[in-house]
Amino acid sequence: KTAVLDEHNACLVRANVGSGKTTVLIEKIRYLHQQKKIPLENMIVLTFTNKAAGEIKNRLKIQNIEENPSSLFYGTFHGIALKLLQLHFHIPCFLQRKVSPCLPEEELELANQLIHQHTLRIKYKNRLRKRLDHKYRSATSRQPGYQDDFPKLVTLLTEEKRKQNKMSYEDLLQCATKLLKDHPQQLLQLKWIIIDEVQDCDELQFELIRQLKRPEVGLFAVGDPNQVIYSWRGSMFNIFYKFRELYHAEELSLPVNYRSSQTILA
Repeated sequence: KTAVLDEHNACLVRANVGSGKTTVLIEKIRYLHQQKKIPLENMIVLTFTNKAAGEIKNRLKIQNIEENPSSLFYGTFHGIALKLLQLHFHIPCFLQRKVSPCLPEEELELANQLIHQHTLRIKYKNRLRKRLDHKYRSATSRQPGYQDDFPKLVTLLTEEKRKQNKMSYEDLLQCATKLLKDHPQQLLQLKWIIIDEVQDCDELQFELIRQLKRPEVGLFAVGDPNQVIYSWRGSMFNIFYKFRELYHAEELSLPVNYRSSQTILA
């Protein structure tokens, strides 16, 4: 109740396993919409999986909150980024036409085609997917231990995706962040950002949030620093600290695990 009724511009909720994380997130949306009269289209709800987005959508429907499915921006970071780009593709000199996502397996297949076509020398091809995930941090400098044609592959891959009008997940985040940075007026109606599992944010996702979060926009984030499941792909270790320092966020806690039996807890 304290978290739901909290009036701070930014609020972080540390929610232990089984402590009602999704419930507090749903109740916050309901409170903002029904009590504070914030239209659903003025909120963005960010999740890390389609499953989590689906659960939020279903629970909103059960409570008759979601009158219009298109009126609420909720979904994965990549899904929201794609939606923003598709809505604003008409901005001059930004995008010529609507983009479509390039799934990780599609990008890997395209990369392998380019390696064969241009006879590129790529070491440890079984690690290529992981290297592509970090290409924006490593493309400009050769990584120790590799010394191959990976930087050239990144350039060719970028050109080929542009020709096909496709963007990888990382491309979507970077491009949406640039859109918001260059054209902040595109989301003047945004009033609240709601984030699920905030501990799993990586640097690109963090930058997208920073562009969405203006002084007049509220931020409500729920997560558990002890459940960082995406550390293998670059989630930020000190995300709670960064948000707290950047936005002077109120920090609350849901410490009780209601899901597990005493035997499991012990």
